[in-house]
Amino acid sequence: MYGIPLMQLPVSMESLIELRYLEITIKAKHLKETWLRCWTSLQYLGLFECDNLECLPEGMQYLTSLRRLVLFGCPNLVSLPRSLKHLTKLEVLRISCCEKINLRMEPEEKEDKDLQLSLKTFSIRSLDVSTDLPQLLLEGSSSTLQQIQIENCDKFAVLPAWLQNLTSLHKLEIIECPRLLTLPGGMDHLTGLRQLRIIACPNLGRRCQKDGGADWHKIAHIQEIDVS
Repeated sequence: MYGIPLMQLPVSMESLIELRYLEITIKAKHLKETWLRCWTSLQYLGLFECDNLECLPEGMQYLTSLRRLVLFGCPNLVSLPRSLKHLTKLEVLRISCCEKINLRMEPEEKEDKDLQLSLKTFSIRSLDVSTDLPQLLLEGSSSTLQQIQIENCDKFAVLPAWLQNLTSLHKLEIIECPRLLTLPGGMDHLTGLRQLRIIACPNLGRRCQKDGGADWHKIAHIQEIDVS
């Protein structure tokens, strides 16, 4: 628990123009964009147990200094705003226990193909309906993204073919994803991948066994492999 949630943030929050660290638990369905316009110095934003929050404002693009975004226990949050593609300093994105969120986010515009984002760590945990990864953000961070963790996502069944484009990836963890059956082709393109953990994924685990696993040839180049 994160204490008693606020009905809404006080108006005085708009004056905190030097604010750098903020964790919020509120009952509101939406965050006001006017706050975001004032928080250009904010480096960390955590939204915890915001039970009624349905969406993040497109004005997220005003958080130009944001380095870490954590979403935890927001059961009615359904998607991420595309304006996150403008957060060129964002290094960490963690999303946990957001039961309704759909992370599908594909490149749609010409400018989306040339994004230079800075994500280093992407983590999702206990997302009940999500079956996708946010391609726009992860491919946009292809030269910086070092770690991906996917944990306890029951509906997650397919790793995308574009995963092979994340050439800076060092560590990939897949934990308790029982529907995930196989690894995509092109894993050999991930020459920087040093650690692969596949835990409590029965079908995928069988295919990634060193002795006779159908997917072993895709990962044999990785230095540290933990399959259990």
